[in-house]
Amino acid sequence: MKKTVKKLTAVGLTLTSVMGLVACGGSNAGTTTNSTTAAEKKEIVKPTSFTVMADGTVATEENGGKEFYKYLEKVIGLAEGTISWVRPPHANYYDSVKSAFTSGTEADVCILSSDYYALYAANGMLWDMTDAWNNSETKNSGRLIDTADAVLASLLVPGEDGKKAMYAFTPCRGNGCCTYIKKAWLTKAGIDASKVENVTMDFNTYYGYLKQMAAPVGHYVISAPGFVSGEAPYTNYLPEFFQKAQYSFYKNTSGKYVDGFSEQAMKDALQRIQTAVADGVIDKASNGQKTSDARNKFYSTDPASESGVFTYWAGTWKRNLVTNLEAKGLDSQLIAINPIKELGKYTERLSPVWAITKKAQNPEGIFKYFIDTMLDGGDVQLAWEAGAKGTHWDDKAESVTVKGKEDKPTEYKEGQFHFLPSPEKPNTLMTKNHIDPILCLGKFKDGTTGPVSITDIAKKNGEWFAKNCESAVAVPMTDALSDNLNDVNKARKEVVAKVALGEWTVDQGMDYYNQQVSTYVKEILDSLNK
Repeated sequence: MKKTVKKLTAVGLTLTSVMGLVACGGSNAGTTTNSTTAAEKKEIVKPTSFTVMADGTVATEENGGKEFYKYLEKVIGLAEGTISWVRPPHANYYDSVKSAFTSGTEADVCILSSDYYALYAANGMLWDMTDAWNNSETKNSGRLIDTADAVLASLLVPGEDGKKAMYAFTPCRGNGCCTYIKKAWLTKAGIDASKVENVTMDFNTYYGYLKQMAAPVGHYVISAPGFVSGEAPYTNYLPEFFQKAQYSFYKNTSGKYVDGFSEQAMKDALQRIQTAVADGVIDKASNGQKTSDARNKFYSTDPASESGVFTYWAGTWKRNLVTNLEAKGLDSQLIAINPIKELGKYTERLSPVWAITKKAQNPEGIFKYFIDTMLDGGDVQLAWEAGAKGTHWDDKAESVTVKGKEDKPTEYKEGQFHFLPSPEKPNTLMTKNHIDPILCLGKFKDGTTGPVSITDIAKKNGEWFAKNCESAVAVPMTDALSDNLNDVNKARKEVVAKVALGEWTVDQGMDYYNQQVSTYVKEILDSLNK
């Protein structure tokens, strides 16, 4: 195994930047043209045993995962027990991925973020599925949505030989984060909601409103899941403060790769964050805070810890936020604000992908029966969207209630799709499994988005976000990048934290950054600009 992979044991990557952003609306770009190959003619054998490593976006074992595994094998047509699942804790998933690849114990199939995907493809550790995809039922079905080509074209990355190929598949768009403001907080601060909703504010106006909202509550308005997030695009939880600053390497308008973290735009962003923390607008505890902690503060019924502004995922998550606020008896009116003037657009991340590793003994069979069936337009796709029938959803005639509301049952007729109470949290209904119907790249065989009901809240917000976002683009992998990025990222995270908390000035932070990693940065940029 290459030393570049072995070095990835301490901190996460930052490969994906927002270089040359492209609209989320779509493209006619495809992966490659159809061709008849040796792989197509080869007899594809149904797999009898393979391992899959997945994060918490797939139904966890605490939430009916075992039932999902069994049901998935049934609808795919695999023998029970064919798939062995490896399920690390969601918060530590990529630590487990790095450990597995470093020790040579990686699964046959695994979910990878765009960062790790590019790295492991460049190191020759993933199976090239280009031919399998070109000859797949899904690609040739006519059921892919208009934006699918653009999403799938982004999966073409350089392999060990430097040639671009498709080493993974994604069934959905990546989605992104937008900023939600509680209308109740605007009212409490004496701010007319019409000055915020459907208005493109500039930063000074937005920040003025944040300070107004902080005054009556006496503490922070924003509590974020970290000053920077743990995956690309990294600045997505505080977009109004980072604006167009690039956290990592990106290609500028002159066509040259540069280090965005060293630029004036990042210095200005760090100063804005430091000022906001000092003003009490941003929660100091955001540093290193988990997403669940930040969400809980947004749902909190304790006036001393409740937050009023939260930047989080669009679409289905707006519905989830509203539902959780209602469950706590809080005002659930949320305003998703337009991207501020200086930001221009929100960022849609590159989708996490499903990759087949070189360890797999029957990659063609795994692709055909596991990867290609994800968007089969029928029972398998529904399982990935909704979970296991009888555990997470059903379509039989029955009365359904959630825990604590047994006096308010909902009646369903035979054949009517409906979610069931979550096995893990029986006081709420299931909402989805791995594939979000709003983001799914494939339609069902009847030409619809399928039986999973998409609420008006989620649908409208998802459509609004698609019009107000731009897609991230990955930086090409080089040996210098994979060798040195670990150290560069460690320095970046330290600078952001200490500057934000006021322990360093911006200049002190940048001096430290240059002292620690300027040599590494130069090596990376030289490799990118060859």
